[in-house]
Amino acid sequence: MSDYESIRGTRVKYLTSDPTLNSSTEGQVWYNSTSGTNKTLVQIKAWSAGGNLPTATNNNGSATQGTQTASLSFGGGSTEPQTIEYNGYAWTTSNNLGTPRFVLSGAGVQTAALGFGGYTTGIFQTATEEYDGSSWTAGGALSTARGSMGGNGTQTAAIAVTGAPLSPGTQSEEYDGSSWTAGGAYPVAQWSIAIAGPQTAALGAGGVSGGPETGSTVVTNYDGSSWTVVSGTIPNGQNRAAYAGTQTHAVVFGGNINTPPPAGPGTPGIVTTATNEWDGSTFSITANMTTARQSYAGAGTATSAIGFAGDLNPGTSNATEEYTSSINAITKAAWASGGNMGTARSYIAGCGIKTSALAFGGNTPPYSALTEEYDGSSWTAGGALSTARYSMSAMGTQTAALGAGGYDGPPAPGFTTLAEEYDGSSWTAGGAMSNDKAGAGGAGLQTAGLVFGGRDDTGAVATTEEYDGSSWTAATAMGTGRSVFGYAGIQTAALGFGGQPGDTDATEEYDGTSWTAGGNLGTALYANAGAGTQTSALSFGGNHRPPITAQTEEYDGSSWSTTASLGTAVLQHAGAGASNTSALSFGGYTTTQTAQTEEFTGRTEVATASTLTTS
Repeated sequence: MSDYESIRGTRVKYLTSDPTLNSSTEGQVWYNSTSGTNKTLVQIKAWSAGGNLPTATNNNGSATQGTQTASLSFGGGSTEPQTIEYNGYAWTTSNNLGTPRFVLSGAGVQTAALGFGGYTTGIFQTATEEYDGSSWTAGGALSTARGSMGGNGTQTAAIAVTGAPLSPGTQSEEYDGSSWTAGGAYPVAQWSIAIAGPQTAALGAGGVSGGPETGSTVVTNYDGSSWTVVSGTIPNGQNRAAYAGTQTHAVVFGGNINTPPPAGPGTPGIVTTATNEWDGSTFSITANMTTARQSYAGAGTATSAIGFAGDLNPGTSNATEEYTSSINAITKAAWASGGNMGTARSYIAGCGIKTSALAFGGNTPPYSALTEEYDGSSWTAGGALSTARYSMSAMGTQTAALGAGGYDGPPAPGFTTLAEEYDGSSWTAGGAMSNDKAGAGGAGLQTAGLVFGGRDDTGAVATTEEYDGSSWTAATAMGTGRSVFGYAGIQTAALGFGGQPGDTDATEEYDGTSWTAGGNLGTALYANAGAGTQTSALSFGGNHRPPITAQTEEYDGSSWSTTASLGTAVLQHAGAGASNTSALSFGGYTTTQTAQTEEFTGRTEVATASTLTTS
């Protein structure tokens, strides 16, 4: 038996702990004397579940150059005109195709896509449509009506390869952004070919040929003018599959494969979970998909691919699966249920962090003085506020909190200037604010707090006040008056986002002196909650007039992006958390006041060493 030294030319390192795990460690083997194991760092190749499509479908088109976090599906059986966009977690319906169809092909990215060909109402189509991120417009027609083509490229440089009902044929066409012209003939008469890569450097693999149908193992390369058969083959004549990548590095996944001998060519194939990876010369088997399917769509790269919908034979699918090939173990962001509060309430105030949060006040109805403390799994009662009220501003920690303003009437007095301080067991009076208001933002600590925006008897206000632990001082007003909005940060680096009047997507940042505009939320809303810091914040829940939403967005200091949605749509709730990777949502209103708690864990990507075993 060969040993490691004779293969690698080096001895196995003897270490008391694992080395720093990064790309330079990949492929190395070492002995960890503490755990008593041989270990190595290798690429992890795996499929995981993504968000489900709203409707099961098959034979749909996609923006083939899209990504796991920005994909597009359009057309398909039973949903012929439908267009839906994927953000990495959930699918959202957009404007329909102009020509409903299925077995169509696609190219481009989510904001600049191309859909062409297909079949509907008993007729193969020549129609080409261009998508700009919101709507479709007509493009130049294919010269030959057909469906089940191989397709890829960009909106202005796409390729369409063979297709049905060309008996099958070898015809290919190229799109320049306005019209299609003839491309090089495909070397084998077949259809439903996997085409990876751009118009000038494409890979063709598999497909269906003949009658009776036979899966093809042929692999080809395209240089922008002619196709060449290469020496590699795709196992089992994989066809009707989804695909992603380039001419030199691609993956082909799912689809249909020929049944093994003695059934022989021409017999019905079987739907498969197989994923085959191309390295420029050879296909090799990699991680299987969870669900076998064919005639569906995909996008991405050879190390970060996505496949969605499909024919289960029988039945159709609304499932999405995501493929990752990396030295890192990747966990997607997610919300999970936490322990319920003791008392359901909306317009609740909250502060602290995910494992040590404080909830106080709120509308039960009526006004509440209750305080509850969260330890990372359950809530326990704390000391009651001196004055029951709701829609307060909150800041600080579980053992040193500040609640300011709010609404405690009618009958009297309504909006209040009252501020109270919590020491971990009881509330005492703090300095009164200069302005009475409710629904304002809060940031900072009990001894260095900030209250901004809100609402008084006149409507939404923009006033800002700073607290030093005993008294309030007027500061620069926000650019726009708003109330019931999300907030995060500290006194010298605060953030306010969303709010009323109306629904707004506006974000403002405070630097301790003045407010400036930040990046807009993806969705205008109000009654949302927030957590984190000015450069690492979350917005979750709220009302998008209507409906109540479960949407969550994360802020990086300049722009917002969508992340995992709450399990339940909610508004008028509270948030706590130190960053956009660790947060808590609690209380609020769904169809009535709720006691629900949800815990957020952000996406993680960590290099993980594997333990080697002998057999």
